[in-house]
Amino acid sequence: MPDPNCWTTERVVLHVDMDAFFASVEELCDPALVGRPVMVCGNRDTRTVVAAANYQARKYGISAGTPLGIAKAKCPGGTFVEGDPEKYVYASLRMNDVCRQFSPVVERYSIDESFLDITGTAKFFGGPLETGRRLKQRIKNEFGLTVSVGIGPNKILAKTASKLEKPDGLAMLTEADIPRRFHPMPVSEMFGIGDRTAEKLEKLGVETIGELAAVPPEVLGRIFGVVGRLIHAAAPGRDASPIIAEAETPPPKSVGNSYTLLRDSNDEDHLLRVLLGLASKVGRRLREHGTRGRTVTLTIRFYDFTTIARAKSLPIHIDRDKQIYDAARAIFICQRSKSPKYQVPIRLLGVSVSGLADQQTGSQGSLLDRNYWSKYDGMIRAADHIRDRYGERATTWACLVRRAENPRILSRKMAGLNSETRRN
Repeated sequence: MPDPNCWTTERVVLHVDMDAFFASVEELCDPALVGRPVMVCGNRDTRTVVAAANYQARKYGISAGTPLGIAKAKCPGGTFVEGDPEKYVYASLRMNDVCRQFSPVVERYSIDESFLDITGTAKFFGGPLETGRRLKQRIKNEFGLTVSVGIGPNKILAKTASKLEKPDGLAMLTEADIPRRFHPMPVSEMFGIGDRTAEKLEKLGVETIGELAAVPPEVLGRIFGVVGRLIHAAAPGRDASPIIAEAETPPPKSVGNSYTLLRDSNDEDHLLRVLLGLASKVGRRLREHGTRGRTVTLTIRFYDFTTIARAKSLPIHIDRDKQIYDAARAIFICQRSKSPKYQVPIRLLGVSVSGLADQQTGSQGSLLDRNYWSKYDGMIRAADHIRDRYGERATTWACLVRRAENPRILSRKMAGLNSETRRN
């Protein structure tokens, strides 16, 4: 058998998995956190969950998704840090820039995971394993962060391999390893199987990936539907799914944002402010993508988790915050007035825009006089420019400023922004 580190013709996939990513970034920004159990979460004064836990915190049985109250009870001496998504996105983008130094075909699978097709480039770095070592070292040298790397002939085996030696691991699974290393693994370790599916499989007596491969596909199809056939197809370790580079990613079919309220609320003014914030985020993302949409969808989840979604199609394509908000607000008011059952406390709101077209194809029309929209668009362009330079929190609608952010706090923020402007 040829040395697997010298693959040159078969497909070679490399999976990069950043170790305890959010927590690691926080430790990098604040060295005082190093060596302590660190958990990244949402607003610590509200109901929230742990988004990421470092390896010290995981020793206490804490993982992503653990409710904050349970995490505090399990690890009372832990450090809870409110997450900062902008930092994590920035670090993720920078690390993918490093990945592209090893292959032009890089697919960002999530904020902390990426796939690389190194079939044609591994030979320039000493083979697949040496490519993985160099990539890991480059990221550690440039960012001070560790990643685990898995290598295989497809996505399934590469992603599985990246879990084998975490943290800071490097492992490879070849097709020859499937019977002795892949199939004996717990079924919960297979790419694409979540906790609930793993629990159901274990209740059926399926504990390993090899046992899953032996179950007839029609049986899994009856129990799990389409998902059952997909996991059966993956269990033999075969996977022909391509790695889709960012430039080849198909355009989105819709753009949306949702928000779980800090507390269930029936306060219409508060709920409308939440809608404005969501509409603003959706409009911002549409403009970033260079698209506009015709259909606005409002999602409402009530206190009892009952969820409804209602849509409104417009005669024009839009990307303006105000037009998105006006459509979402109209749906909201209509639903609230329809029946008493819709006037109960709300837990979550979501706004999305679909029916997308590029900005050249779509037309926003002129629902008000052109002078108004000209001034409005100029204001929005200026706000987008400020956000591009200083972050999403640099500017927002006045009614969305938190009450806790009194004028004194805001003046300090503006002073910092002004000093940054002067330096540049």
